[in-house]
Amino acid sequence: MLILTNDDVAKLLTMAETIDALRISNREVAQFRDSKEYRINRARTNHYLPWPGDGDEARRLLASGTGEDARIVYNFKSMEGGSPHFGVWAVRSSSDLVRLESGPLGLTHTYMRYGQIPGGKGYSDLIFLYGLRDAQFEAIVQSAVLQGMRVAATTALGTDYMCRHDVRTLAVFGSGWQARSNARAMLHIRPGINQVYVFSPSPQNRRQYASSMGEELGVEVIAADTPEQAVNAADVILEASSARTPVFDGAWLRPGQFITSVGGGDEHFQRRPIDPAAVARCARVAVHSLEVHYGNEEIADCVAAGELKWEDVPDLPALVTGAVRWPESDREIRLFKNNVGLGSQFAAVGGHVLAKAKKAGLGFHVPQELVAQLMRR
Repeated sequence: MLILTNDDVAKLLTMAETIDALRISNREVAQFRDSKEYRINRARTNHYLPWPGDGDEARRLLASGTGEDARIVYNFKSMEGGSPHFGVWAVRSSSDLVRLESGPLGLTHTYMRYGQIPGGKGYSDLIFLYGLRDAQFEAIVQSAVLQGMRVAATTALGTDYMCRHDVRTLAVFGSGWQARSNARAMLHIRPGINQVYVFSPSPQNRRQYASSMGEELGVEVIAADTPEQAVNAADVILEASSARTPVFDGAWLRPGQFITSVGGGDEHFQRRPIDPAAVARCARVAVHSLEVHYGNEEIADCVAAGELKWEDVPDLPALVTGAVRWPESDREIRLFKNNVGLGSQFAAVGGHVLAKAKKAGLGFHVPQELVAQLMRR
């Protein structure tokens, strides 16, 4: 059994490989979605408990944010799925403290993953891989690098099937790690983008993003003063924030713009980072997955209002397999909602990384007898 760190994954995995692995995974989801015998995914679940922190440490953590009405909760999240092509079953689980607070863009839900946990401890977010051939425990993989690339590659896939190729300007809402990894993926899948606008409620955060990402991406990155400035400048709008309410007004959209959002909620906390009025203006709407009901709140609002029908909203497997094909358009406003992660994605990308790690001799080896057992009569 191997233990692979984020540094190992960063050495082994490219964005192009991640996108290719997820194309395969989406075809497998389509293949098994109607099977009565096999099941390729167990949908993500989130469980919350009150945080038992108190004293000076609790007061420090509660005071460290910028919003109002702050509280902290414990969150455990897990999902699982498999990939016959890559030969593994994956279980991804994370244990987090989450800050809930009211900010300029409404209630935010923020993972405390930057050393805020008491004692400066790290957070636990791991992928467990099991071999389909011999049912062995194959690997434990730290998830941060793989997770960022998985989410971003999903956004890129949706963009590839829905967005015209001649786009030049990208607007990013958000300045955290998702906003960074998704911007990298957008420039990979649409390399003609040569200018990026970024908006975050924090002027410092958006200026820092503009400086560091401009240097990394090799294109002009501008810190927008207002959300409207970013939307007006953009051919493509990427929402990758922690906001739970709309980050821009749907009335600002113009024909030909493409919107993609990674702002999915969960079973307990709904999110609408895209204005339902913007969704109502879209001629084409697609989502990553229809296997779960959450994460598509803005779309559900439009369906409830009679402005959209669920049967007109395909998922990514339908786009990847060609079951749904849409011609390019420079007049239609379109939306791809990257609403949820799937265990099958971790199996596909994790299985690819594991195969490369074995070939490269990377990872910390744990004797198999320590993680396997035999029943005795």
